[in-house]
Amino acid sequence: MTGLIRSPLVLARNTMRASNIIRASTPTLNRTFLINVKSAKKSKVQQQQEEKSSSPISETGAEAATAAQDSKYRIETPSPAVVAFAHRLKLNKLKDQTLLMRIVTHPSYERVGIQTNARLDTLGDKALHMFVMEYLHVKYPKLPTNVLKEAVEVYTRTSTLELMAKEFGVEDVARWVRSKPDAGHQLSLKTVKASVVRAIVGAIYIDQGFLKAREFVHAHFLSRDFKIESLLQIDEPKHYLSVLMKRLGRERPVARMLAETGRTSKAPIFIVGVYSGTEKIGEGFGSSIKMAEFRANADALKKYYMEELKDFGLPSDTEKEGAIYTPTKIGDTEVVV
Repeated sequence: MTGLIRSPLVLARNTMRASNIIRASTPTLNRTFLINVKSAKKSKVQQQQEEKSSSPISETGAEAATAAQDSKYRIETPSPAVVAFAHRLKLNKLKDQTLLMRIVTHPSYERVGIQTNARLDTLGDKALHMFVMEYLHVKYPKLPTNVLKEAVEVYTRTSTLELMAKEFGVEDVARWVRSKPDAGHQLSLKTVKASVVRAIVGAIYIDQGFLKAREFVHAHFLSRDFKIESLLQIDEPKHYLSVLMKRLGRERPVARMLAETGRTSKAPIFIVGVYSGTEKIGEGFGSSIKMAEFRANADALKKYYMEELKDFGLPSDTEKEGAIYTPTKIGDTEVVV
């Protein structure tokens, strides 16, 4: 009986112990579950923060890299001479005033942390050629291609830029180093001056834009005229003019004596006119009839090819807001004889 009596007690005791164990273990399970949820939420928040912070960190890194790149070059304060030079050419209006010292520094001036005008020189050279070519191409629509190229070269060659540099006062501000006596190529001051002038155009182009650079070129380059007709050299103007008139569908040119004096003297003068039908298209003089006729035919060719437009627009005018550009007719190609 004892065993039978004790069995329920044991069972009851065991049941109580089991219930206590369950009660005690329940908070532990809940706590563990809540901890797991919190840890999961925290990891998601951390992940979101990492995703959000990844972009600014990369940008900061890029900015740091750029800053490190720029830090290799120190910012120089323009000297009083450079400041005066800038005011003469209105370069004081540049947004980036650090370009002033760079403009006047030739690549031969090799110093640690000093930027030179090499890139500005290249950019200015291309922009200068473009503006001059555009202007002459539109102004003289019939100019032969080879003469047009030579005219552009006259405006942009080193000797022309040197003269302009002298007016600008480049020699007083340019920074460069003379070549060593044993160097294969000797750097001249003429080359340095020309590079500074081109660098000015490049700096204005990159800092203030296309139109300001064009305005500078027109004001300082294209405002200077030279006799472009002197570049038009034709060995046989009479034959050349005959072919030209034929292609234009006009009557064959005929030379006629207009005036003469001192035929039998030591210094005769003859004046000859060249006509196409009833229209006089050229005139020339000389100490002989042959020379006068040669010059009359050459004069007729120059008048034809040097025809100049007085009121015209440029293709680059379209860069202006609200500007209306009317294309001009492209001139005929030169005669092939």
